[in-house]
Amino acid sequence: MRIPFFLLLLTTALVAQTPAREEFIEVRPGTLPVILTVPHGGMLKPDNVLARRYGVTGMDANTIPLSEMIMEEMEARFGGRPHAIISRLHRTKLDPNREIKEAAQGDPTAEAAWHRFHDGARKACEAVMKRHGMGLLLDIHGHRHIDQRVELGYLVKAEQLKASDAELNADAALIASTSIRDLDKRSPQTFAQLLRGPQSLGGLLERHGARCLPSPSKAYPGLMAGYFSGVYDVAAHGSRNGGTVSAIQIECPWNNVRDRPDNQRLFARALVESLGVYFEVHFGKRLR
Repeated sequence: MRIPFFLLLLTTALVAQTPAREEFIEVRPGTLPVILTVPHGGMLKPDNVLARRYGVTGMDANTIPLSEMIMEEMEARFGGRPHAIISRLHRTKLDPNREIKEAAQGDPTAEAAWHRFHDGARKACEAVMKRHGMGLLLDIHGHRHIDQRVELGYLVKAEQLKASDAELNADAALIASTSIRDLDKRSPQTFAQLLRGPQSLGGLLERHGARCLPSPSKAYPGLMAGYFSGVYDVAAHGSRNGGTVSAIQIECPWNNVRDRPDNQRLFARALVESLGVYFEVHFGKRLR
């Protein structure tokens, strides 16, 4: 029986789309209770994906090789690998860290890639909860603010960080709106300590020489200073709306972190060593 020509074309198109989506969004299963999402490090600009017409389009250079080093260091340190979801598309084609309308702007291939990215993150969270009961998602980004610090985003805005520790700890509505809502319930430390205490992620990273915000050395941004508090990825996949996977947006500066492979390696090791302590202190369990 002869296949109608239009069906042949449709079948060919569908087959062609599947590997493209896999090429655009890389999903790697892991064994540790850690998930890495890397939405803005991709460089692919396929002609069959329309350029986005509005929104931020600049890429976060070197966040993919940095994330690769983090995975390598975690395997060396803890004997397992984190789950990872990586967008290989340039941000001019897709921004996975936005809701789908702004992210893909109507392009069907970009929309399919967006769904693959977030389905991958959702399934990774489900796998972590099933195997470990709890976990942490780290959304890896890059910034070029004048103050070259590692910015840690918990969905707490810059103005909110100006509150005293006592005010932060008493603000139940704020705590419930953060991407670490579940972790706050588990940790023996206060919410303010989770954000900027000596054993916060910022505090632990600073022990390894990485200047951070928020942290014991800088509780909140200065006047007119840039600070990214977290956007779609940590809101969608953190514990704000339930679940036991909390999330932190990690904005890496260019200087001394993303600029050179040796600095990328140093930061990857610092982050992995910090996470080892972080899990023991706040989750009450060892990563290994």
